[in-house]
Amino acid sequence: MFMGAKIFTGVVFGLIGLSFLATTGTLMAEYWRDGWFSLATFYSHLFLFFPTFGIVALFAFFTPSCVFLDMYWRHVPYGRVRFVIGFVVVVGLAVLAAHGLASSKERSVWEVKPGVLSTDAGEPAGCMGQEGQCERLAIMTAVDNVRAVSQLRIGLSDLARNCSPDPLVEVAALPQARRFCFATTIYRSNPPLLSDQECCRAQHKFSDAVRSLYAAEDNRSLTSKVHRWLLPFKTFFLLILVAISLMLAAWRNTIELHYAEFLRPIERGVMIGAVAMLFFPVMNHAFLQSAVLLYGGGENSSYRTPAPLFSFAFGTWALLLVFFFYRRRNKEVEALGRIGGLIASAIAIVKYDLIIDFFVRIAGTGAEPANIGIIVVLALAALVGLYYKTADELDADGPTPEDAIGPASSD
Repeated sequence: MFMGAKIFTGVVFGLIGLSFLATTGTLMAEYWRDGWFSLATFYSHLFLFFPTFGIVALFAFFTPSCVFLDMYWRHVPYGRVRFVIGFVVVVGLAVLAAHGLASSKERSVWEVKPGVLSTDAGEPAGCMGQEGQCERLAIMTAVDNVRAVSQLRIGLSDLARNCSPDPLVEVAALPQARRFCFATTIYRSNPPLLSDQECCRAQHKFSDAVRSLYAAEDNRSLTSKVHRWLLPFKTFFLLILVAISLMLAAWRNTIELHYAEFLRPIERGVMIGAVAMLFFPVMNHAFLQSAVLLYGGGENSSYRTPAPLFSFAFGTWALLLVFFFYRRRNKEVEALGRIGGLIASAIAIVKYDLIIDFFVRIAGTGAEPANIGIIVVLALAALVGLYYKTADELDADGPTPEDAIGPASSD
């Protein structure tokens, strides 16, 4: 039965991993000559996280998922029925979530064909060749604008605009600070600065322009179609990691009773997977910080509006997972690990904005090719750490997991 669990999990996780690679691969192929790297770094939470740390999380949760499936199939009362029902429910939730995200009124730049984007000349047409600023820059020029500035400074949050002031709060009598507007002006030394009202108007024009181009079916990119088809795999991935980790924690005693030989790889996989998933909320917020400079507020976005909640939920889940699954035999090491986790959590809370600013530069819209290389190396190092065993661990493991589980029971 354990071999069946491995085959089923391998097929499901394999399809998810291929979906991660397919979306980014399609973007690279379609926009190779039209700014694919600028788009990939701007939307790094989608095109950089999933094919790197997302795949790490798949490998990390492979053994825990196999044990989870085998446990439900063999040791949990009515486990087979409960597993099938739970699996169908998660798939349904993933499809519904994907449909909600894909139906957003706000459209992404990469959802428009590169040939169509190249014809956009801003508003008024040809304004970029004139002195002064446009009412709205050309779409890809504006994206490159954000990238150029983010490579020169750490963080862009202080350049964001408040386009939806609270109606219950009086506007200050003092004049607003004028800032550089990414949607109207190509960056240069001593650029003209605009008020919030002027820049918000340009941001609305930018969002409307992307949505208008996307509206025509013939203008939609292949990447947008592939993303829509494969988005359920990504939402299923996020949901299933949370579900499996919660179930493993709930059935901890059963796992210790029937799968004692697997406790070490389960703990290692959960910890490495949780750390890998911590990059999702950080890279997600790096995207949000860049997007607000061009789109303004996320009132029309079914993703950007709830995204901070998603980030908080997954960040909290990952930190708690590390905390509760860190149960080494050495009590001193366990105590040090938990104390270190608490300290890291406290630093993350106090310096969260600084962390996001830093990630915008190294893993967001300001990233250089070398930074992406480092991300890939870190992901590969995590995979090596997932399967590397010291001599002491090999001796402690004793028989192989397959021998420890033995043949499937007849029930």
